Amino acid sequence: MKITNHAPGMRGINLKDGTKVWLESGQSADIAKADIDGELPDLGTAAPAQSNDDAELIAAVQAENEDLKKQVADQAKEIEALKKAAKPA
Repeated sequence: MKITNHAPGMRGINLKDGTKVWLESGQSADIAKADIDGELPDLGTAAPAQSNDDAELIAAVQAENEDLKKQVADQAKEIEALKKAAKPA
């Protein structure tokens, strides 16, 4: 059985052989249900999957962000050129 820690922070799972499997946040492990000793710790719940609408919105925002970064870089070059031209010789 695949067990994933969705909770913030490390969680430990006690095994019947006396060992403990530690899972970092976001980490998964394959552990047989029969090997688990006692109850599982609170592992949180998985985040809901993003819809296509969310993915499209994220892509649009990222594209706009890249365009704005290019505009800022172009304006910085223009400012530097104007500063050089304005300096007295």
